[in-house]
Amino acid sequence: MKFLVILICLALNHFWLKDHDRFDDRWFFGFRQRVEALAQRVTRNAALWQPALAMIYVVPVALLLLVLELASGRMFGLLTMLVHVAVVLVAFDRSQPGRLAKRFLELRAAGDSEAIHAFLRKEFRGTREQRFDSDDELAWFFGKHLVHRSFERMFVFFFCYVATGPLGVLVAYLTYQLRDSHGEATHRAAVTIIDDAIRLIEWIPLRLVALSFSLAGNFVQCFNQLKKSFWEFGREVDHAGLLYGFASFALFGGLPRGDTAADSGTAESSGRDHQQYQIESLQALLERCQLLWLSALALLTIFSPIV
Repeated sequence: MKFLVILICLALNHFWLKDHDRFDDRWFFGFRQRVEALAQRVTRNAALWQPALAMIYVVPVALLLLVLELASGRMFGLLTMLVHVAVVLVAFDRSQPGRLAKRFLELRAAGDSEAIHAFLRKEFRGTREQRFDSDDELAWFFGKHLVHRSFERMFVFFFCYVATGPLGVLVAYLTYQLRDSHGEATHRAAVTIIDDAIRLIEWIPLRLVALSFSLAGNFVQCFNQLKKSFWEFGREVDHAGLLYGFASFALFGGLPRGDTAADSGTAESSGRDHQQYQIESLQALLERCQLLWLSALALLTIFSPIV
């Protein structure tokens, strides 16, 4: 069933959600505020953040367990599958890499810097603080965050669903939403715990994605980089930088930041063409990796009794 659920979700992402986001993640912001306000009233102490954090996890997980129990065994398992599809679809990224890359390249070709910055602020975390000194810097930023976003919002949930089912997907989704919705008033210890939880959640999927990059690109170069950083784990490790490095070695044998045709003294148009080629190559690599993961899941579905 898991292979079918993943296939349905990817198909819905590509066709049904192509132009409009039918699922709005903003519901979580209101839910978090209400839970934290309730916890403060009950405990009478805003510094006690643990009850609120626990409730944010317990309430959705308990509700999902109840829905799964009510759906169990009904309509020959169709209701259960629909619940799985809904959970995975809410967690999955509703913008495929190809759509993001196409939109960025269109804005870049039009030369509208304000529209480009608005697009990046909407799609990628941490863009507001960025200052881009050149077109090459802008393309590098987009490529790096395109890979990282696809990893966090597609491959991580892919892995969580296969390994732990809809409950694992929900827990990972709540953890990412907690990270993205915290404000200045959020207790520092809660932020640290959430960041550590994300690093733990991403540890195995990151290595699997790096291996997928190796299989879909330059195996020797990418796999050598993977071996060098395989056991790295900690707050100082930049997952976005690691992934972009793996992708660069898989595609180009390793390209340092700023090493483009424009930096080599060729015409500006040649540099822009090279940047477009890099972005399109990253998009194609991500899509090939999706196919690799689907193929692996299909094989597991055929030969493994637990999937």
